[in-house]
Amino acid sequence: MHRFYAPKIAFAAERILLGGDETHHLRDVLRHDEGDEVLVFDGEGCEYLVRIETIGKKESLLTLIEKVGPSAPESPLDLTLAAAILKGEKFDLVIQKAVELGVKRLVPLQTIRCEVKINDGEKKRARWQKIALDAAKQCGRATLMTVENPVEFARFIDQTEQGGRRLLFSERDGEPAGMIEISLKITAIVGPTGGWDDGELEAARQSGARIITFGGRILRADTAAISIATILQHRFGDMN
Repeated sequence: MHRFYAPKIAFAAERILLGGDETHHLRDVLRHDEGDEVLVFDGEGCEYLVRIETIGKKESLLTLIEKVGPSAPESPLDLTLAAAILKGEKFDLVIQKAVELGVKRLVPLQTIRCEVKINDGEKKRARWQKIALDAAKQCGRATLMTVENPVEFARFIDQTEQGGRRLLFSERDGEPAGMIEISLKITAIVGPTGGWDDGELEAARQSGARIITFGGRILRADTAAISIATILQHRFGDMN
């Protein structure tokens, strides 16, 4: 059954107002008609079976039938992925797979050796959040992964830690991955294609982050981000 997204503000009593983009997808792409039943999720963990009442040019009105469980339950691991921005579709892929792997928050990082420099961070963030929404619709999550505005690594690493563990993954100068203790809140920090600058590694240590390595194995930046999210969900989340 096809899934659509409507924020909490669009819910009123037993009715849901579907916005312009979702209405276009419902009407022009998937060719739904009035009376059809579809699923709607609110991005905050709730999903509903609904009936299409009216389909307009810019919005559609749906009637709530019943609350249902989302196809993909949320992981108990509160995982933030802070990843260096990559060129083009590589970073799009990281966003898609992070959603599929149950990451709750993604922070795009500008690092010293980053291949991409972002001028309009808010515009980029909006595009990346749309990619995350599309991925959530496809993989069955009812909770939207939050994509933050791009941030300089130095500023990010100096931010006050809000509980949990911060783990910076590097191909060198780190502890073995097997040394990571159990935690239900983790921030995984992944570097760019060119690797971490020595100053960045030292700044991470000074901030209290732990440097973790997979035995010196060297991975492409996009492979590393996806693999690390998978490994952490396997060890501490719901993929075990």
